[in-house]
Amino acid sequence: MEVDSFLKDCPPFDVLTAEQLQWVVSQLQSVYMNEQNGNDIMRDMRPALFIVRSGVFDLRGPDGHLIERLESGDLFGYPSLLSGREITNKLQSQQDGIVYVLPESAFDRLRKLSKPFEQYFINAHGQRLLTEQHGGREQESDWSEQSVGSVVTKSPVSLSSQTSVQDAARIMAQHSVSSVLIVDDKQLVGILTDRDLRNRVVAEGLSFDVRVSAVMTQLPEFVYENRSLMDALTTMTSGNIHHLPVVNAHNEPVGMLTATDLIRLQRSDPVFLISAIRKATSKSQLIEEAKKLPDYLQSFANRVKQTSVLGRLLASVTDGMTRQLIQLYEQEKGAAPAAYSWLAFGSQGREDQTLSSDQDNGLLLSNGLTDKQKDWFAGLGEYVCEGLHECGVPLCPGNIMASNPECRGTIDQWKERFRGWIDSPTPKALMYCQIFFDSRPVVGPGHFYQDYREQIAALAKNEMFLGNLAILVNRISVPLGLFSRLRTEETDKGDTINIKRYGIALINDIARIYSLHAGLTLPSTPGRLAELKGRGLLNNKDNQSLLEAWEFLTQLRLNHQLKVWGSDKAKNAVDPDELSTLSRRQLKTAFKIIKEAQQGVGLKFSRQGY
Repeated sequence: MEVDSFLKDCPPFDVLTAEQLQWVVSQLQSVYMNEQNGNDIMRDMRPALFIVRSGVFDLRGPDGHLIERLESGDLFGYPSLLSGREITNKLQSQQDGIVYVLPESAFDRLRKLSKPFEQYFINAHGQRLLTEQHGGREQESDWSEQSVGSVVTKSPVSLSSQTSVQDAARIMAQHSVSSVLIVDDKQLVGILTDRDLRNRVVAEGLSFDVRVSAVMTQLPEFVYENRSLMDALTTMTSGNIHHLPVVNAHNEPVGMLTATDLIRLQRSDPVFLISAIRKATSKSQLIEEAKKLPDYLQSFANRVKQTSVLGRLLASVTDGMTRQLIQLYEQEKGAAPAAYSWLAFGSQGREDQTLSSDQDNGLLLSNGLTDKQKDWFAGLGEYVCEGLHECGVPLCPGNIMASNPECRGTIDQWKERFRGWIDSPTPKALMYCQIFFDSRPVVGPGHFYQDYREQIAALAKNEMFLGNLAILVNRISVPLGLFSRLRTEETDKGDTINIKRYGIALINDIARIYSLHAGLTLPSTPGRLAELKGRGLLNNKDNQSLLEAWEFLTQLRLNHQLKVWGSDKAKNAVDPDELSTLSRRQLKTAFKIIKEAQQGVGLKFSRQGY
């Protein structure tokens, strides 16, 4: 790519005339930056505007905190040009590359020639000042993004599985804890809580000499110490877990996180809404609590560093409402007559839900049900779906809900459905697969769902089926026109781009195809991309690019929805003219990444389609 072509796609140089752009090219100096010379070049050539042509560099403040990661097309050095202050930030090379340098005199001339050019840097400078002012403190103030290990400071109280329950109770009393980890050979094998002792020992009249292995919760959910507190919160709320073991990279227990710990960390966050939903004793009370969600979310979004975590939070809230509605139904109609799983599909299943997401759910039932048992589950589907609608989760326009008989089925029925869709991949069948393969259980025994899901995953490794999914993905054109200009659609809401359809959904589709080919069963797009690393299907650079594009688009959509919530503006479509120059540039980059990924998945799979 020639220098002028590169600059045409590099805001704010894209606002210059062709003559001005040619003059800029004549003023540029090209330097090769690496870890050894980067800071020397900045010092010797300042004040100047630096434009990254290739490579990756971290701009860090004097105290070492990360201000910005700089990649191709990013600019730095302008705060010194605008303010005259000394450069105190440091450059750290992550990947050596070429950087263009525009001297101060040329920069000043362009400011006089072009007001949009000047305004771009004034706005960017203001944003940079905010970033530098907050430094690392912004992340520290966001409790949800702290690592689990940073708040678990006490060593865990652990026992062997051969310990008697009486000795276990004595040790728990000595340490004033309500739970202990059961560890054999440094590996977590279970957890024992006060509730276990009460319900499984005392209430059952067991001998106090019985070993804890007989009454503990075996193979409990856990969280790695390097994961965020939001990840821990999601795990705890999705499973109604009050005590969550924490393990290190070697799966060795290092502590315990409790619901009380999370409440103590932040008393004003949506964890309270989730707790209130769980305690609702009637549908009307549940509906009243659910009405508070937008306000909670707005407050929370103003403090989180990455609003993409809100997708997981919203899925947790919907999970909580679903569980509570099921519990209310069972109180009225009696316990479930057979084993089952309530399934979340689509955005709830992937845990990338938004305020505008509608319902996508279903029921996985045991084989051999009687008509009476089927009627019980039909009633459950209708009750819960209508209840979620009253709580603010819209009904699915396509009727992908457990209230629809086609979204309920026994294990054998679901397998037969998938087999039919895979063997005869009509457009409707492919649409169903794009929805139903993104699933996870909200209620029900884990093994009941997982055994079924692994059987479905085996069916999906069909070359013809994957080929047709790849063809379907490539039929959707990303909204990039000639010279990488953003292409909008004219609607009654203005000229906009649907970033869900042409961005987020396409990345979800691409990640799904690769994960189906690899036999993976997890539904989330970030999780799928993480699992795909090292499998030889998608190189690490493309994998990371897709993840970053997904995170950017997800955050852009959530920010937009919070901004327009309560208005009649489109919730998934943005007007590029209302975005900052930086966001428009990032949007172009995201679409380029998606277009290349479409081509890649097409080359790999679509030759197998019809």
